[in-house]
Amino acid sequence: MLFILLAGALLTGLARRGKVSNLAKIHLMHPWLIFLSILLEISLIMLSRYNVALAWSFVFMFISIQYIFLLAFIWVNRHLPYSRLIGLGSFLNCLVILLNKGTMPLAPAYLNLNRAKLSYDFLVNGNLPLYHIIDENTVLWFLGDIIRIPYPFSAFMSIGDIILYAGVFLMLQSLIAGKRA
Repeated sequence: MLFILLAGALLTGLARRGKVSNLAKIHLMHPWLIFLSILLEISLIMLSRYNVALAWSFVFMFISIQYIFLLAFIWVNRHLPYSRLIGLGSFLNCLVILLNKGTMPLAPAYLNLNRAKLSYDFLVNGNLPLYHIIDENTVLWFLGDIIRIPYPFSAFMSIGDIILYAGVFLMLQSLIAGKRA
C-alpha cells in the first residue's frame, strides 16, 4: 500500500511538471531522529518474534520513545509542506496506542480475513504485542485500525494512518513539483 502511495505521489509530482531531482533539495533537520524511531520499531518487531515475554515487557517503553523521536523529527521539520498533516496523523496514532498500553486497537472484523491466518494465531494467543482486538476496555477505539481496505490489500487502517498517508502523498508530490523546502 505504501508503494502505491509513493508511486502515486511521484506520478502526480511529475504530472505537475516537477522533477525527481527536486527531492535532493530537501533540507531535513536532525534526520537521526527518524532513524532512531525506525530502529526502535524494528527492534520491537524482532523482540516480539523471538522472545514474546521480553517484547511485552518493553512494548510501552519502546513505543513511547519511538513516538517521541518521530514527533520530534516532524516538529523540527515542520517547514516542509504538509508536515503538520503528517504530524496530526502520527499524533492520533500515538495517542490511541499509548492510551491502550502500547497496542493499536484492531477491528474485530480483522479476525474474519482468511489472509491473516498467521497473524490471527499470534493475535488470539497473545503473541502479537503491537495490537489488540477492540473490546469493552479499549480507549478511543474509533482511532484504532477500524477502516477496512478491500482487496488486494485486505487490511485495516486508522484515521491517523489515512491523515498521515495523505500528508506524505501531498508532501512528496509538492516537493517533486518544485515547492521549496
